[in-house]
Amino acid sequence: MLNQAYRLLKDCNLRITPQRKAILQILDDFGGHHLEIESIYEFLVTKGNRRIGLATVYRTMELFEKIGLVSRLSMEKSPAQYELVIYDKPKHHHLVCLKCGQVQEIDDRITEEFKNRIIKEKKFEVADKPMKIYGYCDRCREESEYRDW
Repeated sequence: MLNQAYRLLKDCNLRITPQRKAILQILDDFGGHHLEIESIYEFLVTKGNRRIGLATVYRTMELFEKIGLVSRLSMEKSPAQYELVIYDKPKHHHLVCLKCGQVQEIDDRITEEFKNRIIKEKKFEVADKPMKIYGYCDRCREESEYRDW
């Protein structure tokens, strides 16, 4: 995966700096997880990358998003989360817990028929179709005094 990321940076005439490599390594280490920029920064510091500032992480993630290396998941009540785009992984959507903010992925194939029906009925040409479904994860439902959700 990292080799694909390095190749994309080179294809975009961007240098593979130590800071970019370190951030990519964190994203790769947590592949399949969605990370906030602050968390990425904390992991970098924990790994001894104390010379990378938080502003550098913000700028780098903005650049990575611009070139399609990461995808950004905007959240309603918390900071955006990012994940490394894995080129051979099918598109997916997200289940977002309203209580703890946990994000789970669901395969695009599950929602495809539903989306196609809406597109056909509304006669709307879709450029992109990410989907977030909000609710409550198992843990939060179990911890809640309201068991009838």
